[in-house]
Amino acid sequence: MRRWSILKTPSISSTTPPATGYSWVRASSVWRLRCRCRNALPRSRLLTFHLVRLVASRGIAVRVVFFGNSASSYSNRYYQGFLEAECQLVAVVDSPSHRRGATTTAAAAATHQDFVVQARQRGMPVYDPPTPNQPDLLAALRALEPDLLVAVGYMGIFKADLLAIPRLWAVNFHASLLPAYRGKHPVFWALRNGERWSGLTVHVVDAGLDTGDMLYQVRVRTRRNDTPADLYDRIYERTADLPARLVRDAALGRLRPRPQPTDGVSYYGSVTEADFRLNWSWPAERLRRMIRVSPGQCFTSVNGRRLYCLDAELAGGDITQLPGTLLSVGRTGGGVIQAADGALRVHRLRLDNGTSVSLADACRQLGLSIGAALESVA
Repeated sequence: MRRWSILKTPSISSTTPPATGYSWVRASSVWRLRCRCRNALPRSRLLTFHLVRLVASRGIAVRVVFFGNSASSYSNRYYQGFLEAECQLVAVVDSPSHRRGATTTAAAAATHQDFVVQARQRGMPVYDPPTPNQPDLLAALRALEPDLLVAVGYMGIFKADLLAIPRLWAVNFHASLLPAYRGKHPVFWALRNGERWSGLTVHVVDAGLDTGDMLYQVRVRTRRNDTPADLYDRIYERTADLPARLVRDAALGRLRPRPQPTDGVSYYGSVTEADFRLNWSWPAERLRRMIRVSPGQCFTSVNGRRLYCLDAELAGGDITQLPGTLLSVGRTGGGVIQAADGALRVHRLRLDNGTSVSLADACRQLGLSIGAALESVA
């Protein structure tokens, strides 16, 4: 007959002892949840799967507090993963209302409900503090005795008192290949800079900004015409299993943090209006990429009026005029504008009054002709 023993770590919470056939065993000062078989049962994914299900059914599930941004599909998607994982979600914390930013595509919104709504439907505690380090929130979380704090798109900084609460760690799902693109909006900046690779890093939260040891890292190839929503979708497709993996490895004592590399470190901050100004002295591909990543937000100006570009493609050609010169207007309504190393074809614009028009219509309304110069800033 096979004999089993389960070793309990302080990171695994349980209010009742295991069922008959299981025993609590302490191994020196190290506590782990482990399955041992006297007959040397082969270790396999199937064994691990059934063990985790068995442990969860005995009330020994990993306790998780989820921190996210309810306006973002990035948070809502991974919350769903934790709902389906073999863990116990004991509370959720939403980002401060003034810091929530929507990164939700229509497709994602249709299939991934606001995690705050879901939590309330399940009778779960929901917190919405102006800061995650607020004393009353800290007291409430301590009473819940979580094993993990999990942040996905959460807009707030964890300080020492909060980091001391979980029995294991606070961990963060950061959408970049750390140590590159630490900080805010990593997918946006990676695409703007023309990176060939992006991805997701799950790391331990420490006192720094995205500097903690890494638990998992998944690489995802970018594509030439990606928008941030496109890349976020593919990152999620490649990493949808990470909530379950994190919970399973925490339960089995298999989390192995490793330091981030010291090379390739970069930081990026908030996106400002200045980041959307088109500078026609830049290369045409850089301008095309800017407009593709942020259609309708990148702007140029002429005669004090802003023109927001809705699309763009490379037009090729030699450098014949100064950057920003309107080279031609086509019959289909598009036009060609000189850049530093070639030209850019723009089809549609949005005027500063909100009207969407072709470039040809914009020229007629603003009295522009071939050879007119577009400015880089208003």
